[in-house]
Amino acid sequence: MDRLKGVEYFKRIYELGSFTAAADEFQCSNAVISKYVRFLESWTGSKLINRNTRTISFTDEGERFYTYCLSIIEQTSEMLDSVADTGDLSGELVIASPVSLSIKVLSPLILQFKKEHPSLSLRLQMSDQLTDLVGSGVDVAIRGIEAPEDSSLVAMRLGALDRILVASPGYLAEAGVPASVDDLSTHQCLVYSMSSDAKRWEFLLSRSSGQTKSVSVTGPLVADNSMMLIEAVKEGLGIAMVPRAYVAEELRTGTLQQLKLGAEPVPRSIYAMYSDRRYLPRRAREFVQFLRTSL
Repeated sequence: MDRLKGVEYFKRIYELGSFTAAADEFQCSNAVISKYVRFLESWTGSKLINRNTRTISFTDEGERFYTYCLSIIEQTSEMLDSVADTGDLSGELVIASPVSLSIKVLSPLILQFKKEHPSLSLRLQMSDQLTDLVGSGVDVAIRGIEAPEDSSLVAMRLGALDRILVASPGYLAEAGVPASVDDLSTHQCLVYSMSSDAKRWEFLLSRSSGQTKSVSVTGPLVADNSMMLIEAVKEGLGIAMVPRAYVAEELRTGTLQQLKLGAEPVPRSIYAMYSDRRYLPRRAREFVQFLRTSL
């Protein structure tokens, strides 16, 4: 049997915690996965997995074997990369990113990267929810949030998106135009829940000094999707803080108006996140570098 395939199967069984989930990912049957596990246990001379009808657990030998699997896969990847460094990228690159960021900013860049590497296949997972990179098999997650506290993740800053305050002409006619950022506390503000400053908006008072000011806001809508917030703003529900790139067309047509209150919203940094720099495939490394130079 193919030992390397068995190693790949075992790695994903460990990370997913399920024979069935691993079989689904590799598009094979549970019987095939089980057969490879028995092969690995025979090969190593050790029981690796305790399994009953509902759960699985890993023996001490299984825990150690998982670390060996990571090393084997990394060494194999490095060997293949060293041979193929001058060749085109290939294989599947799995990318996770928020819906709005994907559609409004990343999509042309991702498609350009694909055109430059025709042998590469892409799988995009668009969601505003934070992704379990290991469990979902994601190579790179692009996020418009601060670097995570989770030390198991590597976060590389790619750039930043300028943010602005927007409202509809109808809302401003009815509620009035705020004169300063302090006035926002008396207005209906629509909140993006995935932001660390969701209900406390932060503004840059001086670019030279970096001095900032925070304002507490409340309103009738909290959402985990920026495009939903923008639709609510267009309907006159209130004021939102969004990346300028997300509302370029609405500003051009006058559907939305930018509010300039003497202080700019703090830009939102964009990060590429991945589980471990040592085990990042070449296609993922080059994609991250491409985004760093493009954003």
